[in-house]
Amino acid sequence: MKTAAGIFRKFFLQPKLRMCLALALGTAIGIAMLRDMEWGSLSGAFRDFPLRYGLLSVSVFSVATAMRAYRWQVLFIGDKVPLHRLLLVQNVGIGLNSVSPLRIISEATQFLMLTLRYRVRGEEVAATLGIQRVLDFVIAAVLLSVGLMFLPSLKGFTPYVISAILIAVVSVLAVPAVIWFGSRPGLTHLQLLASTSSSLRGLTRARVRLSWSFMLTLCYWILLGLSAWVLAYGMDIDISLLVATLLVIGALTFVTLVPSLPASVGTFEFAVFYLLTTIGVDDGKALGFALVIHAILFIPPILIAIMVFATWAITGKGKPTQLAPNLATADPSQSPIPSD
Repeated sequence: MKTAAGIFRKFFLQPKLRMCLALALGTAIGIAMLRDMEWGSLSGAFRDFPLRYGLLSVSVFSVATAMRAYRWQVLFIGDKVPLHRLLLVQNVGIGLNSVSPLRIISEATQFLMLTLRYRVRGEEVAATLGIQRVLDFVIAAVLLSVGLMFLPSLKGFTPYVISAILIAVVSVLAVPAVIWFGSRPGLTHLQLLASTSSSLRGLTRARVRLSWSFMLTLCYWILLGLSAWVLAYGMDIDISLLVATLLVIGALTFVTLVPSLPASVGTFEFAVFYLLTTIGVDDGKALGFALVIHAILFIPPILIAIMVFATWAITGKGKPTQLAPNLATADPSQSPIPSD
């Protein structure tokens, strides 16, 4: 008799089926958005597009991306990984994840690049990747909840708030679960699980690093919101920084939960369009903003991933036999890391 988990794996994790579902959903969403669209308003939004605000928005997004990489660096207790390397690996993982039908390969890509190519210990990479995800989910849930409490006009965000809270709770509970399972005598033969459990235990006791990472995560999401707010201001869309931040979190939560085409084409625009029109933004401006902010958030990591793999293919440096120098010889003074 087939189990529920088996049925889920067979039908919902199949790339072809997910692509079909994504195509059907994307088509339905596109029809829903464009059915009553005022095309004159949309063309006007692009005709008068403020290029300088678009460039400023990209600049703010770049700072946010660097801050996210620095947060990852802070979480490493043993290995001292250079910031530029983490920034590269992080963007390659996000870029590949954006174009993948499964949308679950970001962490796997980052794990493989750091462990196989750059020789970082697998247990520490796994632990830091997991804690990063937990921090992202928790901060997103907190910001969405605060926004909903203080801005009643954002009732359209309620489904996103509920989803974000559920994801955050599950992710927080997963940490002690992994630590517990990894320390069971009967599972100690699973070396990666046991060593990851040990690294997680050590990381959860590093209060200074966790506190600093928590603040960096909060700043990261606010910077993403600031990037969206700058663009909205330039396109004459009157929203606050809090609303812009919630808009980005809500849209990214939506595209994470539903099947979508590569780079979340269609589903991301729908989420932003729906949330903006809910608070009274003109249809044309809402769709124009959705298209531009989508490009700002998604295209840079995809381009970085393409450039990295193209460079490796041309130079041959992507082969497992041509690894980077061992990180044990890296200079630990390259970036100031808070100590516990």
